[in-house]
Amino acid sequence: MEPSERDAVSCHALTPVFALLGKRWSGLIVGTLLAGPARFSEISKLVPGVTERMLSGRLNELVQAGLVAREVIEGPPVGVRYRLTPRGEALRPALAELERWATEHLVTDTDHVPSGNRTEPAGK
Repeated sequence: MEPSERDAVSCHALTPVFALLGKRWSGLIVGTLLAGPARFSEISKLVPGVTERMLSGRLNELVQAGLVAREVIEGPPVGVRYRLTPRGEALRPALAELERWATEHLVTDTDHVPSGNRTEPAGK
């Protein structure tokens, strides 16, 4: 069975998505910023297990991709806040659908899901 033209277009479109958001922590960082702008230290606390070095690298990649904006906060003390751009905010429906799918099909033991991350599947 040969792949259809639609399959090829879909793979072509999804390759850069997963190349960016499929990297460890990237999707979680975007998901965290869906709640609103946050400082580096706040993101670090909300994404358990990410090192400061990795978080810095992933944030830079997301800024370069145009999904996240870095804003300098006038001090004292001077700070940096990250927020989603309209392009990053446009991921909200897709990430909500992935969360719904994961809840229904991947999460089988909620004892291993931190209480702040539990969601009820749609329609339940």
